Parts: sequence; C-alpha cells; structure tokens
Amino acid sequence: MHPVLWLTERGKRHQQRALQAAPPELQVTILRQPDSDTLREQLRQAEFVISERRGVIDAAFMLAAPKLRLIVRLGSLHHDIDLLAVRSVGVRLSCQPVFGAMMVAEHCVMMLLALLKTLPTAQMLTRVPQRHQSRQRTDEDTFHYNWAGMGTVGGLAGKTVLIMGMGEIGIELVRRLQPFGLQHLYYHKRQRFPSSVEAALGINYMAQPDYRQVDVLITLLPYSNETEHLIDRKVFYQLPRGAVVVQAGSGSTLDEEALVAALDSGHLGGVALDTFEYEPLHPDHPLVSLANSPDSNVILTPHIAAGTQFAQRMGDYDEIMRFLRGIPLRFEVKR
Repeated sequence: MHPVLWLTERGKRHQQRALQAAPPELQVTILRQPDSDTLREQLRQAEFVISERRGVIDAAFMLAAPKLRLIVRLGSLHHDIDLLAVRSVGVRLSCQPVFGAMMVAEHCVMMLLALLKTLPTAQMLTRVPQRHQSRQRTDEDTFHYNWAGMGTVGGLAGKTVLIMGMGEIGIELVRRLQPFGLQHLYYHKRQRFPSSVEAALGINYMAQPDYRQVDVLITLLPYSNETEHLIDRKVFYQLPRGAVVVQAGSGSTLDEEALVAALDSGHLGGVALDTFEYEPLHPDHPLVSLANSPDSNVILTPHIAAGTQFAQRMGDYDEIMRFLRGIPLRFEVKR
C-alpha cells in the first residue's frame, strides 16, 4: 500500500467520509493541525501528500519527506507552496479543483441573483395572476412591462459585496462574481492572501469588516468558538437598509433569531440560507413562515449547495491514482 498524508482542517465527519472513499491501494493518514514532531514523523514515510492550504510547503517540508513523489493541492491556489523547493527534489505538484466548492459557489450566485431579482415575489405574482386585468397579444410594440406592479427589482451590477470566510468556496465564488460588474468585492478571513493573489482574483481585504458600505453579505464561515453567532444583530443593523444576506457557511455562525428580527423590521431587503443552526429545519421556525409569505424576500434550501451526488465529487484521490497508473495528470502545475 502507498502511504498518503492528508493535511486538512476538515471535521471528523468529513474526514471519515474521505477515508471511506480512499482506493484500497492507498493507506491514508489524515492530520488536522499536527504539531511539528507528528508532521515530521508522518512525512518520513509519505509517498503522497494531499494538502488543503494547511501550512506552508517549503524546503524544510520537502527535506522531511524523502519518499515523497507527488503533492496534490485540493484547490486552485498554490501561493504557499515553494515551487523551486518542490521541483529541486523531483516531486510533482497538482492543483486539483474542488468540485463541491464549485457547486456551493454556483448555489450562492443563484440565491443571490434570486434575492436581488425578488424571485419569490415574482413567482408568486406570476402563479396567481389577477383576473380583472385586460390582456393583449404581444408583438414588437405591444407588451405590458411589469404587469404585476412589482417594486424594486435590482441586480448585481454596481453593488458592493463582502464575503466572510474565504476558503476554496470563496475563491470559486469570486471567479463567478467577477463578470457582473461589481463596484467593490471585499473578503475577510483570519489570514490575508498575498497581494499577488488579491490582484489575480480582483479582491480587496477588509481586516475589520465595515458592514455600512456593504450591499451584499455572503457568509461562508466555518464553525468555531470564535465564529459562533458572529453574524448577529449588530452586523445586520450595520448593513445599509435594503441589503441582502446569503448564508452558506456553517449554520451556527449566524444568529437566526436576530436575522428574523431584522427581516421583520424591514431593515434587510432579503435573505437566502442553505444552512441552519438546527437541521433539518423545524416547520414552525419563523424563517419558514417568512419564506411562505408573499411579502418576504426569503429563500431557503435544505443544505444542498454542494450537490447531492457525493460519489461524483469524491475525486480527491484521482490525481494520485493517475500517477500510479502512469496516466498524465489533469491538473499538474508545470510552470
């Protein structure tokens, strides 16, 4: 069997799923925040390393891994990998996109556009048209624009967006938001990206989030003691009136009671959530009532942003297996 060392921040449930998906040819060891001695011990035997941007891979790292043949970076950035050090010892590097992160990013864009276009209200008004309205067959000069008399229907162009939490999902989301002509695209995370990464992605860092200038708040925060209910009443009321919120991070990072109050007060222009503090969502939850109200711009989805085909996105070992079978790598970094 071929020893594989996986460096991650995944929780136990996701780690177990990754272990279960491992091909029988691989002996996988997963480490989360290992101390230096444990890391060195595991590196001594590792033929392959899977890294999720957890710790710098430099000359010292390579020196500790004499049997290493391939590094697989799950994600599309490799700014924290010393390419010269890797290549100097003949180790290959592959940056493999994360399918699940792409799916969540797509879901966020969908929910965001639906909020700005007030899709829940638009659907309701279209499904229950008024009987008393006169109707004409449309042609080049005959049509009835906004025949439902809807209020503000907006879009992303010219908006200021802040992404809270900037892992692989955030990176994929940024790439999908860029074509919409935003005024500003900010991010916040514990450790700032190098300026070269910010320039390549077209993003700006907010060390201390200034919610007062944010039209769209997207939360992708992982759960920890520091992030529990980090998105709270204070955050909601610092946002400008009419701002919208998209939640696809860990459910308990957002204070749902405060969110409902901000919606009821009319301060927020809409919210979309795919994750919740308690799952499945209880039918008596106030968010459910709001989502069923024709006057509320609320979208709820049952934690499906990453898709439902787990087998399809469990390709974390694909590059390693291609390497072992002598097949060209799909995502090798060659420059």
